[in-house]
Amino acid sequence: MIKKMHARSLASIILILALTGCGSPKEENVNIPQQASVSEETINSTDEASATEIDFSESNLEKLYESRQYMPDHAEFAGQWKRTVVHSSLSADIVIEKSDGEGFDFSGEFYYYSHSGEVAGKAFFVSENQAIYKQLEEDDIDHEPAYIGFFLTDTCLTVISSGFVEGMGMNVSVNGDYIQDEPYYTNGNAVAENFSEDDLLQLRELLREETYNELFLNNTEIGNVTSEAVKLSDGTISRHIECFVPTMGDGYDLLITEDGRYYFFHENSDLFATNDSNYSDWRIPEYTVSSDEEEYSESKSPFILWEYEGYVDECEGYYWQDEFKDCDYDGDGKKDRLNRKWDGNEQVALYTIEFGNGNKLEVPKGWETGFPHVQSGDLDGDNVKEILVTLSYDTSTDPLSFGDIWLFDYDDSTSEYKEISLPLTSGENGAKGFTISYDKPEDLVIRYTIKETGLSRSEEVNDDYRNSWWTNEKTTEMRSVYWAEMREGKNPAVRCYVEPLPRSGVSLGFDLYYRNGKYDIGYVELDTPEGPF
Repeated sequence: MIKKMHARSLASIILILALTGCGSPKEENVNIPQQASVSEETINSTDEASATEIDFSESNLEKLYESRQYMPDHAEFAGQWKRTVVHSSLSADIVIEKSDGEGFDFSGEFYYYSHSGEVAGKAFFVSENQAIYKQLEEDDIDHEPAYIGFFLTDTCLTVISSGFVEGMGMNVSVNGDYIQDEPYYTNGNAVAENFSEDDLLQLRELLREETYNELFLNNTEIGNVTSEAVKLSDGTISRHIECFVPTMGDGYDLLITEDGRYYFFHENSDLFATNDSNYSDWRIPEYTVSSDEEEYSESKSPFILWEYEGYVDECEGYYWQDEFKDCDYDGDGKKDRLNRKWDGNEQVALYTIEFGNGNKLEVPKGWETGFPHVQSGDLDGDNVKEILVTLSYDTSTDPLSFGDIWLFDYDDSTSEYKEISLPLTSGENGAKGFTISYDKPEDLVIRYTIKETGLSRSEEVNDDYRNSWWTNEKTTEMRSVYWAEMREGKNPAVRCYVEPLPRSGVSLGFDLYYRNGKYDIGYVELDTPEGPF
């Protein structure tokens, strides 16, 4: 059962400036001479030119382009780049070559489902790791220039644009984060996330091989899939799964009942199939959105855990009790359990994972008001599962400001799980996150820099937020990872989430990857989790 984070009151933050960059840029602000020409002579006169600090953002691409300059010691942009952290139907490839001190040649293919686009040209350097391309053709539809900006960090290439980029199909964009490794697609596990193995077997038998592959499986893999709990007219609880493929008008409606009935309708082909021999209609049955999940949630409470001692899967009435039943964290086929001890004097809780093979993993202390979550997966490729333990503070008045996270790896020499050092700042108990330095607000713009990545961001807020939640004395603060989750597949990682501005509701997501014997911080982007699972 998916559990959503509790509703919370957030201070108004109306406008968010574009959050660009997906790696660890050393400096997002670049000092750029205003009167720079693209020649070797420019580099000799740079020190004498007046410098202006200009953010790398869509609104500033035109200004940056006018500041282009010769860069003999530029970063290496060359290679093939693939857009990542997008739906697979929004894939894109950029090839960069012929790099010199002026800039580089690039060509790209971009997609939005069945729509596509192509663009090619030369981008000119405006700093060592930033370049701008200006597109202005005589036959431009809007007779106005468009700009494409390239920002290279240690981790990836961020591309942004302004104006109407010629050569793009409807809804096709060049914008995004690009890497040279295999990209991560947000819908990569759409089939497994929405259907059990039994569901797939039943649907394959119901639809037969060709229809199953073409109308069900293909649409699920390339389309947008949504799922909700519904109730049929006879009171049967069911799942309604809808798949829609934009630009193609394709997709399906599917109902799966709790007693094993399947109703499948594919609108384009008017195909209807069901294993319900008593059903005579040619569309899926009528339904209403089920309130059972809400009723179930209301009958349980998260607060019961706070003074509880014992196995969490035996904590009757606890909101997330089911999450701890029949678990096998280390993958040995034996049942593992989470035990809780409570110290009311210190207001802390101690959790111990008791493995079915007799081993134990004692988690360092956390606050009693934190709710535990245990996940496991192979992050370092050694075929042994790492274990991620987090505490979320869902009932706090500011749940995005608090969190605890511990990552454990199995040590063959001691036959025990040991905590792994993470490239994050550590706080009290298991709190880990970013150390963020804030500049003094200018008007309604708050600029901050993340120490662990060197990345700088700007946020525009309203008067309400600045007056209610900001003081000029607030210059540096640790912001904890408030939620983290294991991500397996071709690019296994721990996905982490941090709220950079207190009580703003703005959330940054980033991955912790295992590379060369340690964990590194991946690109940082605007992202929000669905909630604890």
